[in-house]
Amino acid sequence: MKYPFVILTFLCIAACKSVPRQQLFQAQTATTVKVEGDTIHLSLDNPLKSPMRYYLSSSDSLFNLRLKNYQPVIMKPEAKQTIHIPADSLQVKTFLLNTGLGDPATPINRYRISLPFPQGKSYRVIQAYEGSYSHNDAQSKYAIDFSLKVGDTVCAADDGVVVGVIEDYKYGGADKKWSDYANYITIFHPKSGLYTQYVHLKYKGAFVNIGDTVTEGQPIGLAGKTGWTDVAHLHFNVKMAVPQGMMSVPVKFKGGYDGEALQAGDVVKK
Repeated sequence: MKYPFVILTFLCIAACKSVPRQQLFQAQTATTVKVEGDTIHLSLDNPLKSPMRYYLSSSDSLFNLRLKNYQPVIMKPEAKQTIHIPADSLQVKTFLLNTGLGDPATPINRYRISLPFPQGKSYRVIQAYEGSYSHNDAQSKYAIDFSLKVGDTVCAADDGVVVGVIEDYKYGGADKKWSDYANYITIFHPKSGLYTQYVHLKYKGAFVNIGDTVTEGQPIGLAGKTGWTDVAHLHFNVKMAVPQGMMSVPVKFKGGYDGEALQAGDVVKK
């Protein structure tokens, strides 16, 4: 997944519940671009406790060929880096920086993780792997939707560090136009090299901030009904970094539950 690391505000009128005018993003950086003569100076910043990638592009097709030598810029956690790119006489009208989480070279260690809700609770699976409603692309193929209601507690599935939080959206809807407007939390798990995401959270429903260390089973937020959905639930997804971006991967849970065996209608208990 590629996204610019900027925080934007938006207005949403409750009466019409239209999608927000501007999109929120899960983190921000202090990256700057400075042009001096025929050289572009990029001061890149990764404030996260996770690897991060920068993707560079411009409005000039010839300059984009030169930028291929820098694609992507992979940065270690909490690192800064300055890159000097000769622009010569090329007509660089715009210069764009996009980011993506993770380093595809990170070793992956697979093991069973916890179900993403409190001990003693049980929930129904409302959409399983490769579900036709929304689990049908590389980024969500192995996601599982659990039937948490608005206000139910969401818990971290494994020890890790928070690398993304969005909690300022208020609404959602069954139309796919809402797909970019869900509240969610992203956690990086250094032991496994994987990322977990907890989606459709309640407005102002996050208990954690970027940079927080969390432990398995720790409450991190409240379930909700924001973004693209026609019913309140928790969309739980495990991802790994690949050269093309981020890819959803299968998961096995403690308690003997295997994600690949779960079907819509099954009830799981922690």
